[in-house]
Amino acid sequence: MITKLFMFQCLIMSCILMKTMALSDKRVCLTHLFTVYIVNNLPPNSSPLVVHCASKDDDLGNHTVVRNQDYHFDFCDNFWSTTKFFCHVWWRNKDKAFVVFKEKFGRTSCLKDVCYWAVKDDGIYYSNYNPPRGLKKRYDW
Repeated sequence: MITKLFMFQCLIMSCILMKTMALSDKRVCLTHLFTVYIVNNLPPNSSPLVVHCASKDDDLGNHTVVRNQDYHFDFCDNFWSTTKFFCHVWWRNKDKAFVVFKEKFGRTSCLKDVCYWAVKDDGIYYSNYNPPRGLKKRYDW
C-alpha cells in the first residue's frame, strides 16, 4: 500500500527533477529532440538571407543569416499529436515559405534528428544530416 509519506517523497523528487531540467543548459526531452538548420549557401558577396520560422505555438522571429552561416533551433516533438514548423526565407527579390518539419502521430518528415535546409541561388535543398550528405533540391524560388 502506498503511504502518504511515499507519495510526498515522490512529489518532492519530481519537483527537484523538473527544476534541474529547467536550469540545465541542454534541453531535455521526454520524447525526441530535433534540430532544424537553415543555412545560407548563397553566392559570394550576396546580400544576407532573412529567415523567419514559426509553429502554431511558437514564433521564432526574424533572423539575418550571412553567407556560410546558419540559423538553427531545436525542439521536442509532441509524439501523440502533431508538430509542424515552417520557415519563410527572403533573399534579394526572392522569397519562399516552406514546411521545415512535420510530425503526425509519431511519423516525421525528418528521418534522423536533424533537418538540414541549405538555401542556394537556384532553390532550397534538404538533408537529414549535419554536416550535410546527399543534399536534394526540394523547392525552387
